[in-house]
Amino acid sequence: MSKAIVHLVDDDTTVRNMLTRLLLSGGYEVREYGSGAELIAATDRLTDGCILLDINMPEPDGFAVKRMLSDRGIDLPVIMMTGSGDLTLLAMKAGVDELMMKPFGRSELLSVLDQISAEKCPAATS
Repeated sequence: MSKAIVHLVDDDTTVRNMLTRLLLSGGYEVREYGSGAELIAATDRLTDGCILLDINMPEPDGFAVKRMLSDRGIDLPVIMMTGSGDLTLLAMKAGVDELMMKPFGRSELLSVLDQISAEKCPAATS
């Protein structure tokens, strides 16, 4: 039985490919988005799982994407990622469930996703 779906949003193809391989190895189903706009365009398919969202992307950035999701009533758990500075306070004020600082290891990411998915990710509806 596979774990929750992870909607992975990162504009860096190399990072996105690496994270997809890592998530698949941890038993997650992955849906990739190369920008926040791609994720927002797919809101009708965001019915289950959780969102792994990069903060530092061309417009819209991760914070804007989180606001747009909230405005559309999308209440999936959001884990934000960043490689720059300590944005913990901003991330928590934005309502994200977790903030991860890049680079992070496989076990750290899978541990966070296992915990979030067990507690908060809606089960897939097939």
